[in-house]
Amino acid sequence: MNHYFISDVHLYPTGKYHPGREPLKNFLKDLKKKEPGRLWILGDLFDYWFEYRTVIPAGFSDVLSLLRDLSDCSWKVFFLPGNHDWWCGSKLESETGMQIIYNTVYSEIIDGRKTLLSHGDGLGTGDTGYRMMKPVLRSTPVKFLFSMVHPTIATALANLFSHTSKRILRKQVDSIPEYMTRWVLDQADNGTRLVITGHTHCPSVVDHGNLIHASLGDWISHFTYLRVGGGEIKLHEYQ
Repeated sequence: MNHYFISDVHLYPTGKYHPGREPLKNFLKDLKKKEPGRLWILGDLFDYWFEYRTVIPAGFSDVLSLLRDLSDCSWKVFFLPGNHDWWCGSKLESETGMQIIYNTVYSEIIDGRKTLLSHGDGLGTGDTGYRMMKPVLRSTPVKFLFSMVHPTIATALANLFSHTSKRILRKQVDSIPEYMTRWVLDQADNGTRLVITGHTHCPSVVDHGNLIHASLGDWISHFTYLRVGGGEIKLHEYQ
């Protein structure tokens, strides 16, 4: 079985230009033509997503329907939320058929290797300020309080704090942060042989000898995906 991995699309609602929207849609259509496998989305599919009890963000129906098509064609689609779309829920699952995995780090046997999957935010000793805020931002009380804000106002507030995509377009990241590499190498002690992360927007596959680290890049400037299967671990740029 082939496994495909993507992360950090940072989709905007329709009507606002996004360089990765059409490539992503074509990628999902191409997957549908292949033998059913598994698609893993390791966070930040959306630049902002908050799910109310009866309301989900508008402007994403094109991508949601393509994910549903994959699920209906016997593909297994898994979503590990990132720091931009952690507040997703059952409505996103029902719209797409995806299985949402609310784990900061998730362990799975993939192609015979013990594999750790993570969006990558807050790993290791880096992002000190964010690591302090992360438990607060993801807490039930904060989610409840935010749900009291009208969706239009909430979206406007989120956009004020969500400029990752624009920053990445201005500044290319060409190496994995040292703190993340240290964290990855520490995982070899528990038998892990493959670690797959997103978040840094830096596409790379590094063989550390006893462990391989694959960083997925993004769909803003790199348009990369990882394929694992048949003993191969390879990063591809979608054309």
